[in-house]
Amino acid sequence: MGEASSFFLVKVLIGRKALSLDRPFSYWTEKENIHQGMRVIVSFGSSKEAIGFVVEEPQRIEKPLSAYVKETGIKLSPILSVLDETSLLTPALMEVADWISSYYHCDKISVLSSMLPPSLKPSLTALKKPQAKDIEMVYALPIKVSLSLNSNESALYAKVKLHPEGVKKNQIGAKKALASLLEKGALEVRKVPVYRIPEMVLAKAAPIDLTKEQEQVYNEVLSSKDSVYLLQGVTGSGKTEVYLKLADSVLRQGKSVLILLPEIALTDSLLNRFVSHFDETVSLLNSSLSDARRYDEYRRILSGESKVVLGTRSAIFAPLSNLGLILIDEEHSSSYKQDKAPFYDAIEVAKKRAALEGAKVVLGSATPRLIDRARADKGVYHLLRMNQRYSANQEKDLIVVDTNDPKVFDLKVSSLLTLPLIEEIKKTLALHQQVMLLLNRRGYAPAYYCRNCHSLARCPNCSIPLSYHKREGILACHHCGYRCSVSDYECASCNSHDFIALGFGTEHVFEELRFLFPQAKILRLDSDVSSKNVRHEVLSSFADGEADILVGTQVIAKGHDFPRVTLAAMLDADASLRLPTYMANEETFDLISQFVGRAGRKDLKGRVLLQTLVPENKVIQLASKQDYETFYRLEMEERRKFQYPPYTYLTSIQVKALSLQRCEEVANMVRSYLLQAIGEKRFNLYGPSVPYVAHINGRYYRNLLLKYKNQEEASKILDGLKPLALGNKDAEISINVDPGAESL
Repeated sequence: MGEASSFFLVKVLIGRKALSLDRPFSYWTEKENIHQGMRVIVSFGSSKEAIGFVVEEPQRIEKPLSAYVKETGIKLSPILSVLDETSLLTPALMEVADWISSYYHCDKISVLSSMLPPSLKPSLTALKKPQAKDIEMVYALPIKVSLSLNSNESALYAKVKLHPEGVKKNQIGAKKALASLLEKGALEVRKVPVYRIPEMVLAKAAPIDLTKEQEQVYNEVLSSKDSVYLLQGVTGSGKTEVYLKLADSVLRQGKSVLILLPEIALTDSLLNRFVSHFDETVSLLNSSLSDARRYDEYRRILSGESKVVLGTRSAIFAPLSNLGLILIDEEHSSSYKQDKAPFYDAIEVAKKRAALEGAKVVLGSATPRLIDRARADKGVYHLLRMNQRYSANQEKDLIVVDTNDPKVFDLKVSSLLTLPLIEEIKKTLALHQQVMLLLNRRGYAPAYYCRNCHSLARCPNCSIPLSYHKREGILACHHCGYRCSVSDYECASCNSHDFIALGFGTEHVFEELRFLFPQAKILRLDSDVSSKNVRHEVLSSFADGEADILVGTQVIAKGHDFPRVTLAAMLDADASLRLPTYMANEETFDLISQFVGRAGRKDLKGRVLLQTLVPENKVIQLASKQDYETFYRLEMEERRKFQYPPYTYLTSIQVKALSLQRCEEVANMVRSYLLQAIGEKRFNLYGPSVPYVAHINGRYYRNLLLKYKNQEEASKILDGLKPLALGNKDAEISINVDPGAESL
């Protein structure tokens, strides 16, 4: 055979996260079934095989391959094989990937990897993950009367015809009759995908009856030509009902809907609501799902079977076609900002995706991000308000306990729970009502203290205190995951085995509550006990009134609707105020005001108790009253005074290395480059500084912070860091545009 007169030039991004490979490589193929968004196997470098991702539609070259190579001098290798039958990402999502890579200054393969489930990532390891599971089904076809069938064939045909949904091929025993009927065209075999998705028991959907205020918001979203809406609705105002009605309207238009939530723990109840209304058209996407289920859910969405997707941050990349609406609930949550590379913000990605696909975005919260409320005030977003609660009891009794006062404790009873709190819990339990206690610190104690030499047990990888987990009998690092048995641990300074636990976490609170209220059923929910099954069991049990007290971290503060809860108490209300970030006030206000909203949501009057060291602090006072407007005004003045977002932009630049000396050397190189690149431009540069946790998993960290007003100028300066990163491969330089509180 002679050489083909034409071929396809394929641009492939190699599936390896290396800055030096952050560009497409050219390959060739004669196949016409390769498209943008597919994975292929190629040869690369010294490796026999590598996974690549096709980033552009292949270009047909109307000349023989040899002539092209001779003319251009470019040596091309062939595509070895194609892994996918269809594109894994829609054209709009491919554009979104380009935008994320550019705006957040990260390599594109990392972005693509973040967008796909484990089984479909552009890496060789993905091939070992669960793949598609199909089953062969046999279907009856219309046949002519003249077709001659023997008795066995007639019997089998009649049996299959009774099942229009098909019969499993492996359940048919009459193999000879089956083969004959297939040959005669009376039956056909089709491969049908098998989804490893558990069936949900569908509750009967209640009619979506909106109040006058909700109806006004609903109509305004549908009638307005604006793209982004900020729905500021007080807790208990019924934002979910508006979401359901909007989703129903969009689905009736033949479009699809995407709903984002900040926490996995919030998905169960909302999923039940959406499934009861929209049946099998709903898919769930979050990191708690098995690899097999995530793959199957992704396949259902990609095929168009699912029109509604509900999930956490990464669900923003769900491959929905004809997207009409993106709903982002609890939009104030920091969980929407990715805390590792690529450092994308799901809200910003949602806006970009909506702009590309002609969809609308609704951001819902009782306490919107200050930056979003400021945009709404300027008319960048369309501001919507819902101020009416369903509950007749709008007011709550507020009790603020000053934990500086030794009189509020009886150390013989408890060193964690104040006497006023214990008394309020007793009152609540006597009325057969429920209690929620929040402490944003998991484990039994945050420190393990040597009685002999007074040193703390520290992580060998991170040099930070290990947390004590009493029930498991371990010491654990909450940064790198290091764990060791308490019984085997000895002091690194004096080899002593005599330790005392200092401070308290949710496990400690749980234990004290069981001692103080032995007749009460108490549940705990935090990341140590929040596997999918346990989380669902805890939340369902508490919602059904089968437990009296729920203690947990911030995961219990947002979005839950427990009608029997009348007492909500925070044990260390000012803990987040002590964090070294300009967002400490906003984070504290959001957490307290959201948690306050958990009490008294129906007809029972709520009571809120805050244990705090700073009872006179403005943030504590305003949050306890859920006075967002006053807080917004005061905090915006502080932001303006010190020039923090939304009055400026921020980018955090982090240097990481195995050696402290090397980390500091490269951090100083970064500083020198930035000072030179900034010149006379209006930029402020801070650092290199030692971060709050400076040594994690054997690596040292240094941070630099860039503050500026011109994004275009900043983008060019940040692009200039790439040569510096390539030239210092023993250190990693990462760029975090619009960093969250944890990165400052």
